[in-house]
Amino acid sequence: MWLSSDMLNSLVYWENPRDSGIAFGPVLVCLLACRYISLISVLGNLALALVTATVSFRIYKSVLAAVNKTQEGHPFRQYLECDVTLPSDKISQLVDSLLARFNNYMTKLKTIILVEDIIESVKFAVAMYLLTYVGGMLNGLTVLILGWVGLFSLPRLYRDNQKQIDDAILPLKSKLEELQVKVMSSLPASVTGKKEE
Repeated sequence: MWLSSDMLNSLVYWENPRDSGIAFGPVLVCLLACRYISLISVLGNLALALVTATVSFRIYKSVLAAVNKTQEGHPFRQYLECDVTLPSDKISQLVDSLLARFNNYMTKLKTIILVEDIIESVKFAVAMYLLTYVGGMLNGLTVLILGWVGLFSLPRLYRDNQKQIDDAILPLKSKLEELQVKVMSSLPASVTGKKEE
């Protein structure tokens, strides 16, 4: 039941299009539905549609078995026997992992906000400034939809065109590194927090 990293890579890189489509499609439909109606309505309607479909299928199979005079039994028997309980050790590992990541992010945020390294703080400030423009143009749900579509499209796009993308990004990356070195060299040691040798 747990999604391993190999299974996640298989889904994201569309190695099995049917499974990737099953993972991608319903979430995208739910996100798009939430764009126009409330989350509670979306969840209620999805649950109602699921129950209606399963009850209809169960009645259909029961009538078909009665007409054909067979003993097919419950059509969802194999799914009823699946264990859907969450193992406490996996949940504990997940919580510990999330807590470690959260602590790392908080430590990094503290060093950025309290200006331990001025370059990192300036990068963060520029990113937050640009984020205000993104927030002015898009709402959170739109960003979530774009992120979900990007998760299922960008890794495969990059893998298929890796050389061309790397060749296009390399000059930009070298220019940014040169700019960072120039800025660091022009700032006094008291501002950067590094000792002069």
